[in-house]
Amino acid sequence: MGPGEMSEQREKALVSMVMNSGCSISFLTQGTLGTWAHPEFPIHPLFPLLSAVHQCDYLRCYVLHVYGGGYADIKHTSKSWVPFFELLDASPAFGVGYTEIGAHGVATVGGPLEAEMKANYEKLVGLCAMVFKARTELTEVWFQETNAVINRKADALLKNPARHPQDRLGAQFTDGSLSAYPFEWTEVGGNVFHPIAYRYADRILHADMAPSFTNYR
Repeated sequence: MGPGEMSEQREKALVSMVMNSGCSISFLTQGTLGTWAHPEFPIHPLFPLLSAVHQCDYLRCYVLHVYGGGYADIKHTSKSWVPFFELLDASPAFGVGYTEIGAHGVATVGGPLEAEMKANYEKLVGLCAMVFKARTELTEVWFQETNAVINRKADALLKNPARHPQDRLGAQFTDGSLSAYPFEWTEVGGNVFHPIAYRYADRILHADMAPSFTNYR
């Protein structure tokens, strides 16, 4: 969603997904976004004001709820995803993902819930690669809460739209000023998804589908 060209490493990661996943790949960009907007599920009107990172968080939720299928960050992929689709198709589960990488990967929602999720992180799946069925109870809750997060800070977002693809509340710009953009780093993504995934942990399968987390930027 961000401006400019992808880095060489990102391009190589995208090629690895095309070559190894065994699946048809749709690469979402600002130019192709319009083809994914479903008339029954309007994209939030304040979507253009979000940072590129939070736009991606929003679209992960949107596409998986409205259309279902697989989602992957642009990271190096070495495995076929065909078995993961087959695993989910043969199950009543809502989705399949990789086990969260550790307690440090749990979203920082604060309070007792964060502590509980960190103590039980192996029940969670990560956000970088997943397959979900469309329009399930889980994705409905996920979609509604993602929109609600934006609605709760709509006034602040209108006054302080993202100024940088990786903008976040309190980030320091090169001129020394601090960002008033109203969202924390994981507020639109993991902070919404992890509590929901924890609630529905018994309806999400785990599989060895994590991408590589090195040398992708």
